[in-house]
Amino acid sequence: LPAAVALRGWRRLAQPLNGALSRAVDGARLAAFQRRLPAAGGLQLCIIVMPQTLHFLLPCLALLQGRSSPPPLLLFNGATAWERRLLRQRLPQWPMFRLLTLPASSQSHGDVINLLLRHARADFALVDHDAYVFDPGLWARLQPAPDDAVVGVFAQHSGGAGWDYPLTHVLAFNVGALRGLMQRHGVDARLCHQAPARLAENLASVGLGRRRYLKDYQQFHDTLHLLLALARADGLNLRFEPLSAAAPVLHVGGTSIGSHHTKDLFALYIHLRFLALVGDPVIQAHYAALVRPLRSADALRQNHDPADPAWQALPVVDELMQRLQAAGAGSALNDRL
Repeated sequence: LPAAVALRGWRRLAQPLNGALSRAVDGARLAAFQRRLPAAGGLQLCIIVMPQTLHFLLPCLALLQGRSSPPPLLLFNGATAWERRLLRQRLPQWPMFRLLTLPASSQSHGDVINLLLRHARADFALVDHDAYVFDPGLWARLQPAPDDAVVGVFAQHSGGAGWDYPLTHVLAFNVGALRGLMQRHGVDARLCHQAPARLAENLASVGLGRRRYLKDYQQFHDTLHLLLALARADGLNLRFEPLSAAAPVLHVGGTSIGSHHTKDLFALYIHLRFLALVGDPVIQAHYAALVRPLRSADALRQNHDPADPAWQALPVVDELMQRLQAAGAGSALNDRL
């Protein structure tokens, strides 16, 4: 408990400082970095690499192997030196950019999206490190049209506003359209506790207001939500790409939120499943503390409390692991990367 409290307190202190670093320094760094890259021949995929997530990330990257150019851009957001080194050794041709952060901390999701919207050379798609795309043809379909603000695959319904909004797990951005909204309205992708009064009419036109938010259980505009609302108010589409059951997109979620000190047993079970799937001794040695004193996913599964509602998601995890194994994950994945 003391370790968890201290870590959470430090991260809350560090995050706004990291955001200031991003706005002051990272923009120019990212712009210069992109100028050294070949011109994008399609939608640029961007993956944010968080610390202690390589066992989730490697299967995600394995599914992207062989995708047509450009290769995905990896954005290190608090990843440690050995994690960065491992990825550079295994993926020497992939572009990698390190975001500036204070030790043992990361930039907020909104700050990273802001950085990309302001400095990306072309439209891009965010892919979570724990999102798994089994349909290689999806990327072409995610390319935004001129009247699309974003194109996604995961949606959530807002009861208050009465419309579906996209989640950022796999989401393509129309950079020109969103950058124009940011400049015109003086807002950005960061979490916003209270929208400016000048936007009241725009928000009211899409069912929102100073105390009405997309997420019915929150009292603030979450990451990207204000921009999505303004895009809809301006007549831009929030498009969702339908998926087939034969080639789904599956997402684990919550793997980089909080710390392992406070994870429930089902979350630790998922950690154990992915550590076994990847089967990498280096990663297993570095991440042993995440699951200590647990040793085996099978043992945990046999002794779990069936009344715990978290375990209702077990069939989805089983399906994901079967699909990843069929796609060549496990030890073969390490050879391919």
